[in-house]
Amino acid sequence: MKRMTILQLEAFFWTAELGSVQKAADHLSVTQPTLSLRLRQLENVLAAPVLERHGRGVRLTREGHTFLSHVKTVLDAYGELQKSSHAPEISGVVRIGLAEGLAVACLPYLIEALEKDFPLLRPEWTVGTSAGLEQSLADGSLDLAALVDPIGLRDVRFFALGLQPNVWAIPATMVGKTGETPHDLTHLTIITTPPPTAMYRLTMGWFGDGYQQPGALCVCSSLNAALQLVGSGIGIGIFPAKMIEAYPLAETIAILVPRPPIADGRVFIADRTTSDAAKTTALIRIFERVTRSLKYFAT
Repeated sequence: MKRMTILQLEAFFWTAELGSVQKAADHLSVTQPTLSLRLRQLENVLAAPVLERHGRGVRLTREGHTFLSHVKTVLDAYGELQKSSHAPEISGVVRIGLAEGLAVACLPYLIEALEKDFPLLRPEWTVGTSAGLEQSLADGSLDLAALVDPIGLRDVRFFALGLQPNVWAIPATMVGKTGETPHDLTHLTIITTPPPTAMYRLTMGWFGDGYQQPGALCVCSSLNAALQLVGSGIGIGIFPAKMIEAYPLAETIAILVPRPPIADGRVFIADRTTSDAAKTTALIRIFERVTRSLKYFAT
């Protein structure tokens, strides 16, 4: 079965629009014989002629008028598909929020990738908890954000990026001196970020799965500072695995293998529902490339 091609449809569309095979060929930067061949191939597929000679040019037949409306729809969709497959030219200021665990492991590489792919872009970075960044995005203070386990605020849309492995981090001096279940850890100081952050919800949920409540909480608004508290022996906490790998004093931290296991964090790129989808898609590709190169997500 013969099929019509985009080149044939373009030949027909511009011939119909310009009323001349030669003008259509000039517009498409092809020779007149090449364009005429495409028109003949198209008409061999169709049930009825769509063009007819008229004076020194051509005009649409009755069937051609109907066919033209369908062709325009196809070519418009094809044009949009082509635009979406190429990175748009992005310039100017873009305000990007980054969850702190992602920032520790990925930010230098994200900056480098953005400078390479979009040299005219001027990113302004905000690092914080996902809950705070999501609210700033909803308020219009940010244009884009990488979030972990977002709450789901109104007028914010989400694009899944991957699963972030989480681990229990304990001081290296505590290895072999603690258990591994929620009941075993209730007597320890649990370091976490404030509610309703993803870290807080994950921590309380893990204890809740064991029908336990942490005995003492040390709440710290900075995830990086919270990890330092673990390293100094203050307590234990749940952190992204890649954040601990990137921590400069990693030798002060040990990983506890708990029962039950800790759930992975769900990482999303988020923007507002009114944002430019093409720009967001281009930036998502940067995040995907960087996190893939760092093996950031669970496989």
